[in-house]
Amino acid sequence: MKILLLSVHPPQGGGSAHSSQELACGLRRLGHEVLHISPYKSEPGPAQYPGLLWFPADFPADLSISPQTQWDIDRHVQAAYLNHGPFDAVILGRESFLWHLPAIREVHHSKPVVLICRGAYINRLVSSEPVDWKIREQLTALYRSCDSIICIARHLAESLHRAVGVSNTLFLPNPIALPAFQPNATCPPAAGQPIRLLMAAQIKSRKRPLDAVEIMRILAARQVEAHLTICGDGADMEKMLNLIRHCGLEKHILVKGRVDRQVVIDCLNSVETVLLCSDNEGRPRVLQEAIAAGRGVVAYDNPGSREVVTEWSNQWPHARLVPIGDAPAASQAILDLAGHFRAKPDPLPPPQLPEPVEVLYQYESALKTLKARAEPAPEFHIAPR
Repeated sequence: MKILLLSVHPPQGGGSAHSSQELACGLRRLGHEVLHISPYKSEPGPAQYPGLLWFPADFPADLSISPQTQWDIDRHVQAAYLNHGPFDAVILGRESFLWHLPAIREVHHSKPVVLICRGAYINRLVSSEPVDWKIREQLTALYRSCDSIICIARHLAESLHRAVGVSNTLFLPNPIALPAFQPNATCPPAAGQPIRLLMAAQIKSRKRPLDAVEIMRILAARQVEAHLTICGDGADMEKMLNLIRHCGLEKHILVKGRVDRQVVIDCLNSVETVLLCSDNEGRPRVLQEAIAAGRGVVAYDNPGSREVVTEWSNQWPHARLVPIGDAPAASQAILDLAGHFRAKPDPLPPPQLPEPVEVLYQYESALKTLKARAEPAPEFHIAPR
């Protein structure tokens, strides 16, 4: 098949960028021709390889999109389609690209368009947060105009059914290349050793990075020797750095900023627990990576994090979910896990992880089914006797 994927790509776009890249590269390995086109706000970075096409454009960080941004991306997408197409299917790699569906239809016509729902929009639409009625109506119409919606988490499919009224959804997780299970990659921490934590997330309000600083302040006030490494960048970086300085936590928190995925994996293998303070998630990648590596998890109890901890790996025993915004509970959960690890528990068997290639085959099957439905039925002619 010939596939156009419109989505973000590392180093921009957070976890969805890595997942989109893995999907494109995986489908290529299965023999499909995939053109991944991606907007960038600043220099695109070192990634340059066949099948990847960058174009300069802003992309929305909120539910709405400015007319200029929509026009810029529409123009680049249509030009890429006309220069490199036609395509059998178009994949929108995350919900913010729904705004470009009408422009895609102008060149792609009635052939399949698939949306990958990662939660950023639908979680807002089903929350108690007020949403402008016009934007809600526009997004609802765009969701309904997709031929299929692939949800990376089960709870997202349920939200789409409830808020948008669509039934053409399919649950498929990201085909993540997870790290090898290494519960003892570093020696289990001994009594008296510092607690080492990792937070890998975009530094923006939905991820609640200031809560992470408050959690570390509580631990420091209790004279707990704990160190947090933060990987990520975003709009709230300055606020977070100012709060770290205000609380005098420079020796307890190391901020690495935006880093390559391998740096995150290296950090993951040197800590005991991963911290995630998001108020909502789709199916958080970093928690899957933490469980795959045998690490502890302390996360706010949102549907996406809960799904990973309780369903993805049959209730990971080294996980603690706490109420959203409850920094004291999170700090206590970190202490509880630290005590557990230092008590030298029996090693756990490796969790049952999904194989990326098996997930890719399911994506391939879904795309082939849509392509077959879109093709006109063959004509049969009966020869005269």
